Amino acid sequence: MPGQPSLSRVIATGNGPPPVLPPVGFQRLVRVPKEVAPAPAPGASTGALSKRAVLYALLIWMLVETVPIVGAISNQSEGGWLAAATALAILLSALVSSVAGFAFSAIAGSALAYLHADPVGAVQTMVVCSTATQLYAVWSIRGSIRWRTVLPMIGAGAATVPLGVWLLLHVDALHYAAGLGAFLTAYGAYIAFRRGTSRVAGSAWHDAIAGALGGITGGLAGIPGAPVTVWCAMRGWDKLVQRAVYQPYILAMQIVAIPCLRLQASGHPSIAHDLSLVPFALLGAIGGLAIFRLMSNRQFQVAVSIL
Repeated sequence: MPGQPSLSRVIATGNGPPPVLPPVGFQRLVRVPKEVAPAPAPGASTGALSKRAVLYALLIWMLVETVPIVGAISNQSEGGWLAAATALAILLSALVSSVAGFAFSAIAGSALAYLHADPVGAVQTMVVCSTATQLYAVWSIRGSIRWRTVLPMIGAGAATVPLGVWLLLHVDALHYAAGLGAFLTAYGAYIAFRRGTSRVAGSAWHDAIAGALGGITGGLAGIPGAPVTVWCAMRGWDKLVQRAVYQPYILAMQIVAIPCLRLQASGHPSIAHDLSLVPFALLGAIGGLAIFRLMSNRQFQVAVSIL
């Protein structure tokens, strides 16, 4: 209208009537909504409680198995300290090896050989405890498993495990210890000094050859993962891809090795004694896998080289 300032002039010059503000009480009633944290997933709390319950159950199981060991040491019974050293070796081997996902049997085998354990009994102990730790590890990474690569390895390895067990039963204990030491030395030297940047292309036939070699070493020394771990490292895969290949393979080979040992070595102690060491192995595996999740690819490669 003529004689009245336009809206644009009022805004530009600041002239015009002051803006109308709501009453003070009304300002207090009107609140700006705050950001609300997202609600947890429906099964998150249940999953956390389940994991905690399993951990407590394992701790109780370990304490139950520790009681007779402590009693044997207190009564100065023969074998008390040997049982304690064996349980500690299994716990530490599982902890260290679960950081990289392999080498449990290599570390535990060295410790049991130092304790002068019977070779067949030592391999059976390692196979049973390794089966338990690998079950936990494979379940944790089940969504990343590469079955197309794993299945040829498992098929070839399952065919050669009986040969490895036969060699274990027919090789002299002294030759067994010397051969195991030479194998572990060569294996560790390769892992430590290999060139991390080199990558090798492979096929299903190459995977099967690595799996067949692992079947022999698995039956002979309880170390099926050594050839497959080396092969995965040569492929140049990252840490999760490597574990998603060799851990299901190791689990399958250990499951195959148990009946082979029982059929071919029926005169040796039953698996019931080895089951008493399972809680020590599982608790070590849980701790090692927790460390693995905090590591970068570079730190993982360093850990593999150290092992």
